[in-house]
Amino acid sequence: MVCTRAIPLQGVPGTGVQLQGIQKYFPVNGVHALDTTDFDLHRAEIHALLGENGAGKSTLMHIMAGYMAPTAGRIWVDMKAQRFTSPADALAVGIGMVRQHPHVTPGFRVWEACILGAEPGFPGFLHPRKARNQVRDLSERWGFELPLERDTRDLTVSQRQKTAVLALLLRQAQYLIFDEPTAVLTLRETEGLFALFRLLRTEGKGLALISHKLEETMAIADRVTVLRKGKTQASQSARSLQNETVQALMFGIDPHKESRPVKDRTLGADSSHTRSLPPPRRGISSEPLLVVQGLSVEVPGRPFIRQIDLKLSPGTILGIAGVRDSGLETLELALSGFLTPSGGTIRLHGRELAGKGIHTFREAGGAYLSADRTGSALAPQLPLQDSIIIHAHPRSRKGLLGKWGIMEQGFLDSWAARIMGQAQVAGSFKTRAHAFSGGMLQRILLARELAEKTSLLILAEPGWGLDRKNRERLREELRRYVKPGRGVLLFSSDVEELVAVSDTILVVRNGAFSAHITLDPCNKGILPMDVYKTRIGQAMVGSIQEGSVHEAV
Repeated sequence: MVCTRAIPLQGVPGTGVQLQGIQKYFPVNGVHALDTTDFDLHRAEIHALLGENGAGKSTLMHIMAGYMAPTAGRIWVDMKAQRFTSPADALAVGIGMVRQHPHVTPGFRVWEACILGAEPGFPGFLHPRKARNQVRDLSERWGFELPLERDTRDLTVSQRQKTAVLALLLRQAQYLIFDEPTAVLTLRETEGLFALFRLLRTEGKGLALISHKLEETMAIADRVTVLRKGKTQASQSARSLQNETVQALMFGIDPHKESRPVKDRTLGADSSHTRSLPPPRRGISSEPLLVVQGLSVEVPGRPFIRQIDLKLSPGTILGIAGVRDSGLETLELALSGFLTPSGGTIRLHGRELAGKGIHTFREAGGAYLSADRTGSALAPQLPLQDSIIIHAHPRSRKGLLGKWGIMEQGFLDSWAARIMGQAQVAGSFKTRAHAFSGGMLQRILLARELAEKTSLLILAEPGWGLDRKNRERLREELRRYVKPGRGVLLFSSDVEELVAVSDTILVVRNGAFSAHITLDPCNKGILPMDVYKTRIGQAMVGSIQEGSVHEAV
């Protein structure tokens, strides 16, 4: 139940949601996440919330959506003061949130998960046909194309996101919060989502949007609020702000000092939207590191993969683009040992891995980080240390006690502290993982995988939740990783992320490669990002069969 308390009439806000003087202190790790922060969301507008990792964006929106209570401050909804004790309280007054990694109830079909808690009919009774039709009609209206009869456990990340949006629309939410909604969407899917945003706006709904994709955010937003270190830096019309001004507010920098192209960094630091590739690597074996031949995967409930061939040379980064629902996720799970292929071979250093599971993949020198950060990559309700030591704990079993399975706590504490230091994240590793921001958790997970002694790194959407500064840092770390002859497979639906770091890009469409795009460092021309977006986008939707793009330093 929503609790309302009397407030003096002076200063009462108007229609919409207003957060006034919001403060949030986490005593468990001594972090002041928000310091007298203000934010408001009107009806019929799209309001973007921007800031670097750890600025407090997700914390503020979690307070607005009822997932956590503020230490101090006021929340107003349509001229009434509110105090939320749960997301249900916020939803009761029309506020709903689609989180970075939406949780849907496992074991239910999609339509059942959508209406769970809001079933049509008398209390305690369900009218299945009416409920299914209600979900189907709304899904078709918004063009979601969801598999309504599928078990929610079989949904991809993007399908879970759509399911969460549909559930909120069924509950008549008037104010919708989206946390990194385009992180795993292709250009075409993003355009479709933004068309939905505009339609929701015309119907009078207010949308709050958290994103690190500055250009696309500025293109869709009506207003922008910038946070830095838990404080509101600016809140004004998107049309009145230049990208350089926003960057200066986000990072506390002089935009004129950041306007020059930076080699091996690109996209965020290069205003011309081009990239620089490293010089050709020498002294590295020409024998393939990873060889995949005739790989086919046919698992019920997942997009298929058929007759995939690829080779990864030592010292290179191979980008794989595509829609996650088109086989991208299926391929990465098969290569990392989570899915059993129906045919074909996977050899790492000549060792056969197909169908032998994740442990064999790890033993052969592979590492994998899933895009499902709060699902398979870490345990959000447990202390962060439990997720950090997942690969290191066998090494803590030393001596006679180790033979009996007893772990050395000092080693584990030291390892966790080391990973957090490498990730440049402050706080205690004894704290539950959900107390950290999405960007912080992504940096920790990347540091965890990079710290292992591996020769192959498979990353899915590695830039998800990272701001410009940390995306650049990740690119540098990946270049250092492959330099001795190791390799990276980078699965992403973010074209800019792929072009920024990959040597070659393969595009997956309908379970097969539809294009092979070579980023050639010997070519002296520099192509704009739109050229790559267009070519890769065409390959994703089937407008071209095979293509090659060359780019140079």
